[in-house]
Amino acid sequence: MLNTVLSLVIYIVAIYVAWWALMPVKWDKVLNQVRSPQAAVLRVLVAVVFGSLIAQFFLEYIRLAQALAPLQ
Repeated sequence: MLNTVLSLVIYIVAIYVAWWALMPVKWDKVLNQVRSPQAAVLRVLVAVVFGSLIAQFFLEYIRLAQALAPLQ
């Protein structure tokens, strides 16, 4: 239960950090219509993808660190 809650919190925080990090991106250089609903969905999807990758990295790091603990 605690692992599940921790994983959810890490995913939410990582997606938020990815969203925050993508804010200064000049989307008008990439997209034709920056204010369109499709552009908004694209920004959300990019943040979710990057956030998921960040969360997976940290969760795997935690898992590996826990696996190494008994070896000390």
